[in-house]
Amino acid sequence: MKKGKKILAAILAAAMLPVFQPAPHMQVQANTSAMSPSYNTNVNYIAYATEVEDQAQTNYCWAYMTDAVLESYLMKTQAGVQADFSEWDMITQLSNGSYAFSDLYSGGNYHQAVAYWTRGSMYGPRLEANSSLTDYYVSETAELGRYDRTMVQSKLNYIQNIKNLVVNYGAVGVSVYFTAEDRAMTTRDGAYFYPEQVSPGVNHGVTIVGWDDDYAPQWFYNSLTTPHQPQNKGAFLVKNSWGRDGSSIGGNSGYYWISYDNYFQDAFGVTQVLDRSKLYDRVYETDYRGLYDFWSGTSYSQTYDLSGGAQWLTGIATYVRGGASYQFFLDGKELPGCGGTAAQSGYHTFQLATPVLVSGRMELRAEVTGNQEAVPVACSANSHEADGGNVCLKAFTKFQYSNAFGGSSGQVWNPSTPAYTVTGVTLAPQDCSVMQGTNRLFTAKVLGNGQSSVSQRINWQISGSSSPNTRISADGNLYVGADETSEVLYIYANSYVDSTQGASARVEVIKSGTSGSQTGANNTNTWTTGTGTNINGTPITPPVTGTTGGTSAGTPTTGTVITGTPITPQEPSEDQSGDPTLEDNAPVQVGTVDKGIYSVWKNGTAQYTKCTSPNHISINIPATVKIGGETYEVNILDDGCVRNQKKVRSITIGKNVTQIGDESFYGCKQLKKVKILSEQIEYIGEDAFRGISAKAVVYVPRSCLAEYREMVRDSGNGTVRVKAYN
Repeated sequence: MKKGKKILAAILAAAMLPVFQPAPHMQVQANTSAMSPSYNTNVNYIAYATEVEDQAQTNYCWAYMTDAVLESYLMKTQAGVQADFSEWDMITQLSNGSYAFSDLYSGGNYHQAVAYWTRGSMYGPRLEANSSLTDYYVSETAELGRYDRTMVQSKLNYIQNIKNLVVNYGAVGVSVYFTAEDRAMTTRDGAYFYPEQVSPGVNHGVTIVGWDDDYAPQWFYNSLTTPHQPQNKGAFLVKNSWGRDGSSIGGNSGYYWISYDNYFQDAFGVTQVLDRSKLYDRVYETDYRGLYDFWSGTSYSQTYDLSGGAQWLTGIATYVRGGASYQFFLDGKELPGCGGTAAQSGYHTFQLATPVLVSGRMELRAEVTGNQEAVPVACSANSHEADGGNVCLKAFTKFQYSNAFGGSSGQVWNPSTPAYTVTGVTLAPQDCSVMQGTNRLFTAKVLGNGQSSVSQRINWQISGSSSPNTRISADGNLYVGADETSEVLYIYANSYVDSTQGASARVEVIKSGTSGSQTGANNTNTWTTGTGTNINGTPITPPVTGTTGGTSAGTPTTGTVITGTPITPQEPSEDQSGDPTLEDNAPVQVGTVDKGIYSVWKNGTAQYTKCTSPNHISINIPATVKIGGETYEVNILDDGCVRNQKKVRSITIGKNVTQIGDESFYGCKQLKKVKILSEQIEYIGEDAFRGISAKAVVYVPRSCLAEYREMVRDSGNGTVRVKAYN
């Protein structure tokens, strides 16, 4: 029982994170040049971490470790979702019933937790408060296994891989060695060192939340071992599960440091969570206790007797080996668009691009190339033994897929995964300076190809910060806290739909109270300090003056901006090919009109960014908007601009809008009327109308009825009515 209570392709390479492409093989390598030397190091403010728990006198540290990993993943990747999962439900389910472990109390690991998270409909993460089953299905994990203790480079790569996972997905579980004497004799100031040379193995699970490459060796001391101190600097900050009292290692914080020179193994992270209800109505499986080990072989199969009549096969899950390529067959016929090369070992769910109708009995077979030991064998009740010949191969089916993906049986499948490939992300500026207490807007663009427009949704991340006030918004607006002490920050812009594709930027932090310069890819600005406060309470800095592109001087446009920091308009610059750089796509100003935030550009266009009032009942997005005395055409509705507005009932979209972003009106449960005046809509993003009222009607120009109806359907709402109003 507990006692308390949309990054970086240059860094997150395919060799380290789980991503699958329908191709025979991918060349994979890592570029770690942009990784920050420190991350999430303030024990008084740990980002993406839930409360420290107390496992008391039990052997269930692994349960607390794994739940902490999942909770951190949700906080980091799903808009700050804070779920508190029940460790004791996990333990109870795994130690009782038909599919229990007979030796669970003697110790467990993350494989038992993955088995619990991925069992059939009655299992999965349950909330601590009331033990209610959540809709979370852990569909992907990344498992790093063990490094070669005889090779220094193997250890360095392992450390880097852990950092990559922490930055992109949240806390990482890891196993270390700890003895009963350690609490009293081997720790000082929350620093723990048990040398790799003498470590007998591992016996305790903790979660890594941050690191400091400069953590000094002299801050560690272990009187029980030789050597007493590590040879190298650097340490991970870990969250423990021994509570927050003074007798616990790390004292009242519940966190402590472990040296890079420690021995640790079995690092893992959660890298994708799906809605259980969208993935399946039935799950067919024989691997109730998860993975035992991989055995020799490159082919494995499982036959299932289906219950309940005809149904649609929507996905397959198995444990994969990094670097191996997978093909799947149903009753001897290959399933097109299902499979690819595994970039990282772990549990993976393959969703079918097109569902297949099945009934009676089906045989699934996996064919693997690139690894001669690729057969994932299921675990028995004794966690140290295999379960006969059972392999880890699950099948997911739905009786009707309209509720899951917006289509309906017999119609063209509209999968939750996009019918396009993301090839990269561009980010500007990539190297700049920002003063404490001010903002800087970053602009990212997702590149790709495929059957439909590539989603431009970005998952922004920041690392290296020492201040809880330093943050970056969903639209790429970085605010550097007035109390920020770090000299360098790193910004990561990852594609929301393919997190392995992204870009990074380096930001030099300039101390306030001094004169200096703020630089970007194509501009140099000078400033002096000023007084006053902005709309968000941060200090106002006076308008900057300077040069653009190093050739022409000017004075920036002024006006009301949501961050309170004036943004200097820039003249277009060109790269060597003569094309405008991405910096030209940055808005020159941001302003608020009728409780809506608008970003405006020098070409006379504007984007509706966000509704600021939670009580807005009727929203009118006009054809034009006036910001700073200038009039701009409103062309774009930003991703999530009205997302989860609980009281809005009607929305009018102006005649100049050409794009409606991803999840623009997602979750507006009272929204019953949408009127589109524009005849120029070119794109409606994913889930733009998902989750609105079941009685909603989208009214569109008669000349666009057929086209707009199809676009609304393709966006993820197969039931909303689309009618002409003229």
